Amino acid sequence: MSGLQDSMNSNSASASLPLPARLLVPHRPPMLIVHRLLERNEDTALAEAIVPTEGIFLGPQGGLLPEYFIELIAQSIATINGFDARKENRPPLIGYLVGIDNFSWINRVRPGETLQINLKKTFEFQAVTIMEGRVIGRNGLVACGELKVWEEKE
Repeated sequence: MSGLQDSMNSNSASASLPLPARLLVPHRPPMLIVHRLLERNEDTALAEAIVPTEGIFLGPQGGLLPEYFIELIAQSIATINGFDARKENRPPLIGYLVGIDNFSWINRVRPGETLQINLKKTFEFQAVTIMEGRVIGRNGLVACGELKVWEEKE
């Protein structure tokens, strides 16, 4: 059994938030970039991340690569899947990022800065869900866009 599966089964009763992302997604450093899931409602969620000071998402001049924000929103969506599975005492669904629309980078962030990722489901049809993600930093909106995800339904 995977570490995620083990921790999900052994702690299924403790499905209250906030929860560390490492208990909700299969990602591990250096790919794990979401810190924790703070809130989960029917069509919305709130996650938290800390801007890395080193690693694969930093460009040659030390700035964050744009892909960081796409992956940040995608992993935040994955924490929802992991949380729902944990709460329902079942394995997480297998999911894939299948589309990116209307993505914008508005502001810069500093290494070590805490970010909040606001998620809102805007569309769902069978296995496809579209989530709007907004990354908020100390100076306001940092990045936003829509991600289309496909999840195997049970």
